[in-house]
Amino acid sequence: MPYPTAAPAADRPSIPSHQELRSRLDSLARVHRVPGAQLAVHTGTHTLSVHTGTADALTNTPFTAETAVPLGSVTKAATAAAVLLLADDGDLDLDEPVVELLPELRGIPEVTVRHLLSHTAGLPTGPDSDSAAGTTVSRYLSAVCTARNTLFPPGTGFSYSNAGYVAAGRILSEVTGMTWQEAVAALVLEPLGIVPAFLGDAAPARPVASGHAFNTATGLVRPAHQNLAPVEAPAGALLASAEDLVALGRAVTGRSAVLPAAVADRMRRPEPAADPGALADSWGLG
Repeated sequence: MPYPTAAPAADRPSIPSHQELRSRLDSLARVHRVPGAQLAVHTGTHTLSVHTGTADALTNTPFTAETAVPLGSVTKAATAAAVLLLADDGDLDLDEPVVELLPELRGIPEVTVRHLLSHTAGLPTGPDSDSAAGTTVSRYLSAVCTARNTLFPPGTGFSYSNAGYVAAGRILSEVTGMTWQEAVAALVLEPLGIVPAFLGDAAPARPVASGHAFNTATGLVRPAHQNLAPVEAPAGALLASAEDLVALGRAVTGRSAVLPAAVADRMRRPEPAADPGALADSWGLG
């Protein structure tokens, strides 16, 4: 996928100063009653990073550049990148039947790794996190990834699926012999300079922001926690900062040696059957 050529210097927008970004972030946080926030901008040569407020509205712990926040489904990009790095090394084939790695999917033998990463396997999104909280990965996949539950033949449509990424995370474990957390940290996060942190960590290796709910009538703040079952970690358990997102984004757009050009291109290249409708213009692998 070619990049647009650089605009002439006279046509390029001016790069805001660190102080201008900080002032703007402070103002937006006050207007929207956000206790704390981060902002990182890559200028083309370096990253400007600012932060404001508190990472925990109850304890007033200050927000810092290192504070990690839940990324939700952005986690899927890191999971996909790790799987694609294995494929790039020849450890798996994107178009091989997943059942060869995951016997729980024996009822839908046409599903491939490519289908899982592009949400074209025909799998449903999966049960809600409360329902999935007490199950194992094997039981989850056996219950959700069945012919009866498929929405369309694999490779013929698009259906956003957390279940597909639970399966992709299991593939990482099967191929590497590591947990999903260990594999994505070793293959993607640490090479990018990102200190790994995940929902459910008993002792996070970095500061972590706490969620909150704000009652506009009383002005009271209450703690709020992201609801994600441990089995769903490959779909949404990553914690990271704004600076980390810049590092990940630069890798996916082919601007980091951590992801070889072929891997970054696969992530960006639209998959033919992946028509996400209102979600996006197109969808690649991750």
